[in-house]
Amino acid sequence: MSTSLRVVFIFLLLSAITISGCSRKEKKTKKLLKFNSELWINDKNGCNGDRIELKDQLLSLKHNMRGFKPGEIESYLGKADAQELASRGQRYYIYFIEAGPKCGNSKENPLALFVRFSAVGIANEFTIKTL
Repeated sequence: MSTSLRVVFIFLLLSAITISGCSRKEKKTKKLLKFNSELWINDKNGCNGDRIELKDQLLSLKHNMRGFKPGEIESYLGKADAQELASRGQRYYIYFIEAGPKCGNSKENPLALFVRFSAVGIANEFTIKTL
């Protein structure tokens, strides 16, 4: 195989890989369009009680958000209510599902969504537990 044919082959192979990767991401984001992000974001700290209604839907979509960067997570869930640093450069975004500590009607141990980001900034775990 000549050098120019190799270059063309490698270019076509890399293009195909790039296109297939984009289509996978598009499938993930299409599923997320069904999630009412606006309602979630407007219920800051879970004070209004709207997030608890979205909890099951969010759990069913968590696999579609794996691999997202912080900015992509924020586009669906808004800015985190709290952040926590963990070992080895990992961090957590915390979203209160029930009324959090900054609410007038706060619960003692509110339910919260913890989004764990790896040291390279990739969302790799979504857990719902009490604070």
